[in-house]
Amino acid sequence: MRLEQTGHPLHTRALSVTVTAAADGLWTVVGELIDVRKRGFTPVGTEVQGAGIIHQMGLEARVDPRRRIIETVAARQPVVAFEASAATQGESCRDVVGRLVELHGMSLDDPALLRTTMGGAAGCSHLLAVAQLLCATLTDAVPEASTAAQPAHRQLLRRDLIFDGNEQDDGRLAIAIQLSDLHTAPAPAGARAMARFRRHDELRLSLLLDGWPATIAAARGAERSRDEENFATAAWRDLDVALEPLRGLSLGKGAAQALVGAMGGHPRVRDAMLQLGGALIQCRASFPDKWLNVAATPGHPGLIGMPDSCYMWRRGGALERVRGNG
Repeated sequence: MRLEQTGHPLHTRALSVTVTAAADGLWTVVGELIDVRKRGFTPVGTEVQGAGIIHQMGLEARVDPRRRIIETVAARQPVVAFEASAATQGESCRDVVGRLVELHGMSLDDPALLRTTMGGAAGCSHLLAVAQLLCATLTDAVPEASTAAQPAHRQLLRRDLIFDGNEQDDGRLAIAIQLSDLHTAPAPAGARAMARFRRHDELRLSLLLDGWPATIAAARGAERSRDEENFATAAWRDLDVALEPLRGLSLGKGAAQALVGAMGGHPRVRDAMLQLGGALIQCRASFPDKWLNVAATPGHPGLIGMPDSCYMWRRGGALERVRGNG
């Protein structure tokens, strides 16, 4: 299945999860998120954000695969929306990472703690997205056990989930989604790359969204799985009938529960769709130029987050106090 994306490029969100076998029998699991704005600029909070990389954040966890426990987890945040400065009264997106210690010892089979720890007014929506995909990956795309002795290459699995948003001529938003699970085998130094190949699972979805909060006007997709034996012959399996419950579904408040209900029988589609909301918010930030024209009027606050959507946009936080004094 080819994704023939048309329209003006707005935004790309890319998430990845890499699972590597450590020498002590644990897994090192690294999750990353990058947001790339492709058009214009956005006045947001105290900043005027341009195009290019606007978020780059991630997590590194040590996981016990036998007990299915996250032993430790730490954050990586090279690019955040708000650095600590006089304009933010010393507050920063990095202020929340100390809460990650609450995830130490969390079971992968009971990820409810993720939202209470990293969601809402005390957390970070971007780190939450990474954590949710990390746990979903280790549940739905479980890596095969390592058998190689003293391998130099230890990677078992890499999952990549990429959203591309384009503005259509009629003002609607087209979203192309690609989910890739690449399973590889540990190997000694000097091993040929394809000798490590085990399996490649691909999912491709094409959505057309209408209005705001967006409604899914159209959805189509396909998937395929290739291993060494059928690499050249594996065919795409059409998912259009399976995606029928998505058509007409609103992505407003309560969408996550509706998506799980619609796609619960297809875990990989569910995992991709549950990440759509965050990508959609970023697309919307650079969507209509007329929004920027309005934002240029005196007294307009620019783009603001929903109250308590994250630590920086919490009620009574620095951004709210600064805006109130402006």
